[in-house]
Amino acid sequence: MASPARDIHSVSELFQAALEADEDAAWDAVAALHWRGSREVLDRAVALIGSDDPAERARAADILGQIGLPERTFPEDCFSAVLPLLDDDDRQVVFSAIFALQHIDRARAASYIIPFADHPWERIRYAAAFALGAVDQLAATAALLLLMEDRCADVRNWATFGLGQQSEDDSPEIREALATRLSDDDADVRYEAIIGLGRRRDRRALGFLKTMLHDDPEDIFAREAAARLLGFAESGDLATETLLGALQRLQRWGGARG
Repeated sequence: MASPARDIHSVSELFQAALEADEDAAWDAVAALHWRGSREVLDRAVALIGSDDPAERARAADILGQIGLPERTFPEDCFSAVLPLLDDDDRQVVFSAIFALQHIDRARAASYIIPFADHPWERIRYAAAFALGAVDQLAATAALLLLMEDRCADVRNWATFGLGQQSEDDSPEIREALATRLSDDDADVRYEAIIGLGRRRDRRALGFLKTMLHDDPEDIFAREAAARLLGFAESGDLATETLLGALQRLQRWGGARG
């Protein structure tokens, strides 16, 4: 029987591919190293951090971020090795380090990542928005509120998703920030704002959710948001027609479940 694809090559060969191959092949090699998850992989990746080549330092972070999938084999070693890369002079290295740290321990990494919410390079702000979602910390929430106003649509999208769907935090400030994004120029940002408001039972999402469910009755996120807005714990087996009818009654008469 042939060996699984990730076990065919030696660790040395996989590192060579990760560093020299085209991007798709390189990431295939990185994924294989993640699954391999051995001490040899850890030691070689840590050694790469000392490289003079920023591309190699960035790739070291990519590898260290998920060593030992699905269970992590050396999380403490990996976190400690990647953390200094946040101070690297090369912005791509910093970008990779942010992603790596949030993969290892998102909550622990948050305090180190928050200062990058106003970084001049939009890809680093994007990485920060990605990393700070689902982090139950006041400072992380404040950073996401800032990132929701970013000039880059991808940053706004991830920040709005992070607060709107990944977080259960609720406050007038969060709701107002989500409501502001209802008129965003980017459709994905508007979508996340609608879902976030619906999940917080804010009626400003009501008309939007009706339209979304008319257009796509199988949209599971819109269904969940509508169910929450209506006071149901979850959409479950409720027919979309039931949700739409209840939304219509709520809009007209202010009733909840009907």
